[in-house]
Amino acid sequence: MIALRNGGSARRSICMAAIGLSIVSTAAWAESSRVTVIRADRLYLGNGKIVSPGVLVIRDGRIAEIGVDTKTPDGATIIEIADTTVTPGLIDANAAVEASDLLAPDRRMHPRTWHDFFTPGHHHTATPDCCGSTCPRSMQHVSGTRCMACGFPEANTENAFAVGTKPRVSLAEQSSEVIPDTLVLDTTNLRSPDFDRLLRGGVTTVFVSSDSAAVIGARGAIVRTGGPVDRRVVRAADAVKATMGTDPSWRGGGNRPPVRRFVSFRNRRPTTRMGVTWVFRKAFHDTLRHRDGVETYGADPVSDSAIAVLDKLLRGRIPLRIQARTQHDITTALRLTAEFGLSFTLEEATEAYRCIDLLEAAEVPVVFGPIYVRARGDRRFSSEVEQSRLHTFKTLLESDLMTALTANELREEDGLARQAMYAMRFGLTRAQVLPAVTSVPAKIIGVADSIGTLEWGKRADVVIWQGEPFDTTSRALVVLIEGEIVLDRRAG
Repeated sequence: MIALRNGGSARRSICMAAIGLSIVSTAAWAESSRVTVIRADRLYLGNGKIVSPGVLVIRDGRIAEIGVDTKTPDGATIIEIADTTVTPGLIDANAAVEASDLLAPDRRMHPRTWHDFFTPGHHHTATPDCCGSTCPRSMQHVSGTRCMACGFPEANTENAFAVGTKPRVSLAEQSSEVIPDTLVLDTTNLRSPDFDRLLRGGVTTVFVSSDSAAVIGARGAIVRTGGPVDRRVVRAADAVKATMGTDPSWRGGGNRPPVRRFVSFRNRRPTTRMGVTWVFRKAFHDTLRHRDGVETYGADPVSDSAIAVLDKLLRGRIPLRIQARTQHDITTALRLTAEFGLSFTLEEATEAYRCIDLLEAAEVPVVFGPIYVRARGDRRFSSEVEQSRLHTFKTLLESDLMTALTANELREEDGLARQAMYAMRFGLTRAQVLPAVTSVPAKIIGVADSIGTLEWGKRADVVIWQGEPFDTTSRALVVLIEGEIVLDRRAG
């Protein structure tokens, strides 16, 4: 037997007590504990170690033993499936979670126009569920537009099936560009079908990120994707997200430049990168003035409640994240944070390959992604993705930067497991990629003491894969969160 648990019975007793477990005797333990044993061809522990074949013992939601020939406790539930492997539950450190249903209505296939939609040059005819008239336009000649008669999308299969949040829609508070005193959790529906999609992809924990409509956005939350609703919120108020670039200029309701000389309450600053930078700097300058008892003034005043959060950011009590895609915006983020002595985690980082040396010098953690050939969702409206490279993630992993991989709003065939597959296709090994979706994001979001690797005493968030993880044909067969099965596809 290969035992990978921490040694020493005395130390083990102390650790068990620390996590709220009491040991009276072996018999009493077996009677009072929920025990699950998983047997698989290989256990990928998430820290570079592999146990093959592997046995994982879970007691009361915690990992109790890991080995090759570990004895099965009496009365244990045994999960043993041929040709399976086990990994820690995947962690997405920058998830955009749809509040209701991730698939926007205008991107769902109409159930009675399938043939018409995919027949080149065919005009779909009226059906009881359609508009009642014949579509006057060819279904093949224009990509990404709508039938003028019924409104169904024309022959653009990529957009028709694209998974992602609804374009140009923001759930952020629209009254100000500086809203760190608001919480993403307040707009997060824990019963959203989106969490079911995450579970099917093997994702057990996510950092729910604010969108990019505000220059300094809301505080994100760390939540589990399954299990009892009242136990799924790990941290209700976590890092604040700021955005460099063009997103704050166009995303969100009413956020557009004034038309000629007409200005209304629906027009918000900023409309340029210069304005984005100005709003960010002024918010922190106002915070410093407020700390010194000096009155703040000027445009875009920051509320007292927002200043209280910004002050904690300056003191390092709350983490900061900055979304920046282009080299220009990444260097702006580095300059602004250096000015105020702020540490931050970089999100998306599309052109990070152009400034690796600067990021290394600042020791900035990176949550990179998603990987794509052609941008979809909100990104397709942005010029910031034009210089993306398929091997940027490989470049980041080969540097000294702490780098995690994210799928952000993408799911299913473009979800986190497939993002890992893409990374392997573009030059990385499974051993390099697995930590980037397990242990590294756990460190970045500050939960590495409880999840991210399969180690003794950690929470049993586990995925059993049919085949090798991240292979083209593999899928999450069984998912456990805290030792309880939350997804079981063995029968289907």
